[in-house]
Amino acid sequence: MRGIQCGWNLFHFIEGVVELDAVFLIKINFAIYCIVFATCLIKNRNFNIALVGLTYLAPLVPLGMTDANIERFLLVSFINFIFGIIEMVIFVLTERPEDIVFDRSYLQQLFGHVLPICMALVGMSFVARATGIAVGWGEAVMIAGLFFVGSVFRIWAIVQLGVLRFKFNIAFREKQTLKTDQLHGLMRHPSYTAMMLVILAYAVTTHSWLAGGLGTLSAWFGFQFRIHFEERALKEQFGVEYERYRSQTPMWLPFLHF
Repeated sequence: MRGIQCGWNLFHFIEGVVELDAVFLIKINFAIYCIVFATCLIKNRNFNIALVGLTYLAPLVPLGMTDANIERFLLVSFINFIFGIIEMVIFVLTERPEDIVFDRSYLQQLFGHVLPICMALVGMSFVARATGIAVGWGEAVMIAGLFFVGSVFRIWAIVQLGVLRFKFNIAFREKQTLKTDQLHGLMRHPSYTAMMLVILAYAVTTHSWLAGGLGTLSAWFGFQFRIHFEERALKEQFGVEYERYRSQTPMWLPFLHF
């Protein structure tokens, strides 16, 4: 009996150490992210960067951790920590002060495109944080696969697109040309396709068909809203060249022609 009791006590001790490590990592993620966020704002004082940074910062706040939800809390922490830094760095490198004009077009994109996606990311993160169900192996593999492929794909697509073409506003910079090769030769919006893969990873973390489905739908609506106005502007800017490209290249995936 004493041996069993000792074994049980050891198990609880190890379990406690693991939980303490998880809490420590969550707090470290939050602290490092805050430093990176502040550095990005100093480097490029831009409202869009602040908005992006705050979107991924909210789920990192180390409050509400329990023994039951610590596993998913840590998972959500790492996902937002990694992807939040990726997005902030992208915006620091591509955004310019003159790009932001708080006119009707900007507000239209803010409420129709950005907010539905932000609501999806933050909402699914908080649902996942509050979920006390352990992450299964199949679930973990799916989350890791979608998140890794989506993150790498998004970076790849934006690097190919270049700093002149990638921006928050639907506007055209000097010497900007139409991108029709590489990933853009396979689909018209590869960076949005990549982002939707990341969104699906967020959806799986919720362990809820309802929350994951609503979050995915909200993000998809935001991207479709953006695409509608973006493609209209591209048609006005590049005319027949863009119409030809649009008719030959699928929107989301190489095998979905619509």
